[in-house]
Amino acid sequence: MTNFLKKLNKIDKELDNNLVHHQVLEVNRIVKSVEEEEVLEQSPNKLGLSDFEIANLKKNNSEKTYEINVLNNMLNSLRQYLSLNYGIWSLPNLETAELIKNELQIGSALEIMAGNAFWSKALSEVGIRTVSTDSLEWAKTSSTGKKPFYPVKDYSAPSAIKIYKNVDLILCSWSPNFGTADLEVVKAWKKYNPKSHLLFIGEEMGATNSSEFWLTEHFTKSTAINKINKSFVSYDFINEKIYEIENEL
Repeated sequence: MTNFLKKLNKIDKELDNNLVHHQVLEVNRIVKSVEEEEVLEQSPNKLGLSDFEIANLKKNNSEKTYEINVLNNMLNSLRQYLSLNYGIWSLPNLETAELIKNELQIGSALEIMAGNAFWSKALSEVGIRTVSTDSLEWAKTSSTGKKPFYPVKDYSAPSAIKIYKNVDLILCSWSPNFGTADLEVVKAWKKYNPKSHLLFIGEEMGATNSSEFWLTEHFTKSTAINKINKSFVSYDFINEKIYEIENEL
């Protein structure tokens, strides 16, 4: 068991509160599935405490204010923990992957800037022929880069889009919030495979993708994407969604 979980479970035991207990159980379930390299069947229950819930906890546990603050910070930093320890930023689930397959009629997919390719694993497990690619620069300085969830080929995003130009889907779940790599992806997609679906997973004007991306690109508001996103509930207060770039054809 990691120190993160040990500390979280210790606070849970000390507080002895049902609301806290359910959330800590969910964190344990998520970390266990990632540790065992298993994709969750469904999106996790939403994590994090509201201001009202925190105030109520402190009111009933006035001697444990510090522990409650630590607990809240830990719940809200789960994604950072998964990133640092397992090299994943976005947490996939099989229900969402299945909906992507069926709603968008996907038979083949290319994941770009894949990191440790957890989404590729999810797509492949629902029957989509998936190729995962990443420049792997980040892996040179991170021990988590040696433990991918799915085989990753060493290609930059534009190169991968050019090479695998016959796939039905291009997926990016790790576009950085610096530089314009995301805009370069859109440019390559328009040039080499504009008939495919291009999906980005991130937070609008948030920690993923460049600010220019959100200001210049247009997204579909299709029934299919709305249905897919309903299955993809963010696992904490991060407002992460799946966005499809509007096809101009």
